[in-house]
Amino acid sequence: MSQVSKLRMGFREAAIRGYIPEHLADKLTMMTILEAGIQAFHKGYFKDLLDQNLEKSREQRISNREGWDMALAAQDALLDDITGVRWAHRQTETLTTSDFALALAYTRDAAQKPGYAPYESELLKVARTRTVANFKPIKARGATNLLHRFLALRPEATNVLYTGFIGQGDFYSVANYELAIAYTWEMYVNDEIGEFVDAMEELGEAAARTRAWSVIDAIARMVPRVPLLDGELGPTIQNILAIQADMAEQTVDGRFVARTLTDLYLPATWSSLASVVLNSQQLGYTGGGSGPAVGQPTTNPVYKAATPHSEPLMAEIFAAGPEGNPRYNDPAAGYAELSPKDWVALDRGARPLEISYLEGFQSGPKTYTKAPDVVELNHGAFENHTFAVKVGDVHGATVADKTAIRIAQAS
Repeated sequence: MSQVSKLRMGFREAAIRGYIPEHLADKLTMMTILEAGIQAFHKGYFKDLLDQNLEKSREQRISNREGWDMALAAQDALLDDITGVRWAHRQTETLTTSDFALALAYTRDAAQKPGYAPYESELLKVARTRTVANFKPIKARGATNLLHRFLALRPEATNVLYTGFIGQGDFYSVANYELAIAYTWEMYVNDEIGEFVDAMEELGEAAARTRAWSVIDAIARMVPRVPLLDGELGPTIQNILAIQADMAEQTVDGRFVARTLTDLYLPATWSSLASVVLNSQQLGYTGGGSGPAVGQPTTNPVYKAATPHSEPLMAEIFAAGPEGNPRYNDPAAGYAELSPKDWVALDRGARPLEISYLEGFQSGPKTYTKAPDVVELNHGAFENHTFAVKVGDVHGATVADKTAIRIAQAS
């Protein structure tokens, strides 16, 4: 007997015994399958964080069911997109209990804390986050807007000095990103629950990549590039020093601005090299085969100068161009002459990156279910036999401070 048949038989038996209304047995069967897909999606997006909260929810339910119910009610605002799934649970609460809803609420709450990012990108962890109420253009928070860099000394009995500001930040907007996966009547007949669940988990990973893409795309289009003399050698001591010097000595509107290199974001090609270069305190001896001995410093000048981060998705995006379109040499797209070996340097303290979320999407994407009103699983639904889960996320990213970030060009 197939998995679907066993599940359907269980709900029909419950209807015969009077636990649930008979006409809901087939619809609850399908909603249970869709919930498995929704849980798999969030597993793909949140990874271990969801697993940890599933265990937390389970332990709370076993030890204190009343407290579990109260916690679920208190987290209602974080679960507005899974109304259909929770309806199904209310119909079957005498038959089964799922820890998923509360676990998802705990997970989304944790994901709103500063420094959290999906597993795909380290760059997201250093981006300044904002929440917006609509799709109107947003003015990025530039870091060099004030006319005065410091507070002014006010002598006794004199009036306060008023400063001014210049709106230097660029405008950008959040945008809606969506994909859906159908669970068709044919998949039901073929007992393809596992394939549907696996696809939903991959969709969760795609949603995580999309948030990372937003930030990396902004970097590709907006960040100043530094052509290095020996860029093809990667993050060597000399190249890191060149980036340090470029960030430390720059001028914006006639004002000298100094930034400190704190972090490197690297394609897989350079991860090992950067780790060795930045973490080796002493340099090795070279040369000396003939001629007079010449004293050379042996201390590494970039030892611990920055923290290296692996960012493999960055190389893929730099190589493929905007939204995966292989036209990265198109100047109009802002991707011209980028290389999958380019790397990014920034001053974390200046927070040069900014990502905004539409209200309600701060903690991650949302899922929506499509279930026809008439459900007769042996013959499909009335019109097109299709159930589906749609995933939506609304965000946008920009580079708010171009003085604090660079693309080091490999060629």
